Amino acid sequence: MKQFSHPLGQLRQDPITDKWVAMATERSKRPDAETILKPTNIAPLPRYKDDCPFCNLAHYPQEPDVLRLPDDPHHWQVHMFANKYPAFKPSKEFHAWNEGPYRALDSVGYHDILATKYHNQDEALADRKLIALELEAIILRYRQLQGELGVNYIQVIKNHGKEAGASVEHPHHQLFSIPVLPADIAELLHGTERFAKKHNEKAFTVILEYEKREKKRIVFENEYFTAFCPFASRVPYETWIMPNTSNPFFESIGPEEREALAEALQQVLGKLYTGLNNPSYNYYIHSAPCDESGFVCDKSVFGHFRWHVSILPRITTWAGFELGTGIEINTVLPEDAAAFLREQHLPSQHS
Repeated sequence: MKQFSHPLGQLRQDPITDKWVAMATERSKRPDAETILKPTNIAPLPRYKDDCPFCNLAHYPQEPDVLRLPDDPHHWQVHMFANKYPAFKPSKEFHAWNEGPYRALDSVGYHDILATKYHNQDEALADRKLIALELEAIILRYRQLQGELGVNYIQVIKNHGKEAGASVEHPHHQLFSIPVLPADIAELLHGTERFAKKHNEKAFTVILEYEKREKKRIVFENEYFTAFCPFASRVPYETWIMPNTSNPFFESIGPEEREALAEALQQVLGKLYTGLNNPSYNYYIHSAPCDESGFVCDKSVFGHFRWHVSILPRITTWAGFELGTGIEINTVLPEDAAAFLREQHLPSQHS
């Protein structure tokens, strides 16, 4: 594998957010640095666990399903239901108020869980059709919720592994439908608008065209999507999955794109599984807001944005420098990370 390391290290800047990342490959040689690339035998998960709340629904009843796919009481594969311990709760009305210099409002919204039927159906191991079914369920629920009162933004996430904050091992996603626009999304929207005004081009278009031309950071490609390690990767092996055509709205993709995205997720997560020994990770979908009420610019600015999936393996820990400066230290150059992931085979699948 070709090494792109440089003895002085590098500071790299994200062209959209303007944030800096320190590339410090020498840090990976510290005595306390974990070795994650040693081959290990990963214990396969069982199809069913009696003490799992998402397996044993009779003993651990969940909230009523809001949807199942396929819509069959006996042959369903994925289902969605309200979180028992929600961060946001639906309400027909909500209140906002000021307290001195501070602003607050009720935490209204929706907090849903999407779970697979079986315990061993993680996306790195699952059949591609199951992943596409998960995506279909997410999009159906997304479209149901985007017009609800107080829903300004919907965040789709997956936490995999304890280091990523997963409290339940059973494969599942979470959907947060919230009344405010998150600062990170506003920053991306403002950044793409700023880039367009400065360069008269769309930032994500420029980035993707460059990556497809250079190839050195690409992990996987198909007709509809490109997976690559971003130039200013915040953590080792960070990977983005980006649609090849400019589209700000994830919920607008059709069946063929869902199938292609399922393939891209299976490829990237499978390569992480085999290459990094099933690491903990977070992944999330960044899409444009459901409406423009939480954004200070005209909705037309969304046209500069492109929805995408960000996958962040949790194999390093922030310390004082990162917390004090907001500058992440990445010990693996994205060029090296992409080259490594391209070489990995996919694990055996479960149906």
